[in-house]
Amino acid sequence: MSHCSFYIIMMTRKKFSRNKQKKINQIYKIFFDLVLKNGYHKTSTNHVANAAKFSIGTIYKYFPKGKEDIVRKYFEKSMETMLDREDLIELSNKNTIEFLNNFIFDLFKNHEENKGYNIAFRSAIQSDKTLLEAHKKGIFKIFKDLAQKLRMINKDFSVIPEEKLIEVFIFLFNLLNAIIFHHLSLMKLFDTDDKLIKYLSNIAGFSIKYLLNT
Repeated sequence: MSHCSFYIIMMTRKKFSRNKQKKINQIYKIFFDLVLKNGYHKTSTNHVANAAKFSIGTIYKYFPKGKEDIVRKYFEKSMETMLDREDLIELSNKNTIEFLNNFIFDLFKNHEENKGYNIAFRSAIQSDKTLLEAHKKGIFKIFKDLAQKLRMINKDFSVIPEEKLIEVFIFLFNLLNAIIFHHLSLMKLFDTDDKLIKYLSNIAGFSIKYLLNT
């Protein structure tokens, strides 16, 4: 194969990948906009397809289980972005606060930039018990994988039982999300976002020490 042919193939694949991601992002946006407007149960994949001007087959191509898949994959994508961090390898007792500060900053920005999505996401999982249970299992799996990874690569975590780490991670995740959501969507808890992030970093650091010793 010539270098020219290889280049054409690679550029075609990149273009296809960009187009695919563009369609997926469009589906996310339209779906959550419709959930905000009409509610989860009154939003169907047909509504999404019509609004996006896609065939229904395109929706199911990327989300085989329909709107349940849209919710699940959106959450997984958000979590992968925040937890795919090089500084996890260097995480230790000495730099926990610094790591938490960076992680909470990213979490806060995710909430801030996707405020409408996150409100619609909460509405969706709260209105469907099956979806809520699937969401809980998804959170458990994500933090189980994280706990196993940390225990393998980091000596400070290798001595902590896996079940305890999972428990701590899930507690902190729920606590941080609840406070950030309240601050952005209901009532500001601090006069600046930086003060909130600093407060959350400190309270998260304290909570880790407390929970690991109880």
